[in-house]
Amino acid sequence: MTHPILLVVVFSAFVLILTAVTGGESLAAQELITPDLHGPDTPANTIFRLENGAMERWCQGDPLRRVEISTDDVIYIDPGLAAPLVGTKAYREYLIPLQGKIRHDAFEFVEPRVALAGDLAVLTYNYHSLNRGADGKPQRTSFWNTTQVYVRRAGTWKILHSHWSYIGHRQPARIMMPLPITTKPAQPAQAAAEIMALELAALKRWRQGDPDGFLTLSVPQVTYFDPILPGRLTGIARLTEFYNGMRGKGGGAAAIDIIEPRVDIVGDAALLTYRFLWAGLDADGTVTARSPWNCTEVYHRQNGQWRIIHTHWSLVGGERADGGV
Repeated sequence: MTHPILLVVVFSAFVLILTAVTGGESLAAQELITPDLHGPDTPANTIFRLENGAMERWCQGDPLRRVEISTDDVIYIDPGLAAPLVGTKAYREYLIPLQGKIRHDAFEFVEPRVALAGDLAVLTYNYHSLNRGADGKPQRTSFWNTTQVYVRRAGTWKILHSHWSYIGHRQPARIMMPLPITTKPAQPAQAAAEIMALELAALKRWRQGDPDGFLTLSVPQVTYFDPILPGRLTGIARLTEFYNGMRGKGGGAAAIDIIEPRVDIVGDAALLTYRFLWAGLDADGTVTARSPWNCTEVYHRQNGQWRIIHTHWSLVGGERADGGV
């Protein structure tokens, strides 16, 4: 996240979803697991096999396997969307035009990792497609940051949230972005209110050039995606190094509209998604610049405290800068 933010905050249409807990492993969420396609039937390996199978179908021109392994209330984000898609109906309608049009010879999951938090799991990786060039050699294309949040319901793992963004992307010159106007925002339930309060407090500190609000919330093995990075950051040491490069650089008059924040509570885990619109202001309060973003945060309650285990920032409508990386 590389933008100055937060002087005025406006909430638009808050949504809280509570998901029943069916029990789960006691593995700490901050422990990152490297999944194994050919390993035993652990939650991490099961999730990775689902992901791999869907990607195999995708590369053969069939994108709808992703819908089949998603929850009815799935939330989907990618650079082609001005707002997240919610629900399998909208997701399916978005993917149907792609049937038969996607062909790749192979694909790569770069450093896939799974963080488990009971009945919620976060799978993150960088993704490359491979196609053979004129010389017959495979060439890497389609470089992506990928967050897949899985949830276990009735004993079955399914995708609750997908967030795809280009590695190395920029904001286009013009974006058509729907902005709902809510005169009386809904009041979130206690757990959701706690998470939003933590997020806003961290953003306020960021606005003052202090990234420690986010660093204090993040677990030791936090994972993090940002448009200006060449891939995923893993671990608090690397995130601290990245944030320290921006320490003291906040500021500037600005307003931000946090658009349609949604919190899905899954036991002691929570998925927070929202769009926000940053607007730079001149001395008389006139808007001089705008920048719309998508945000995914995954929180886990540890020792009674909500902590961030994963963050994914991307530009709404982001496009590859000079072809990406």
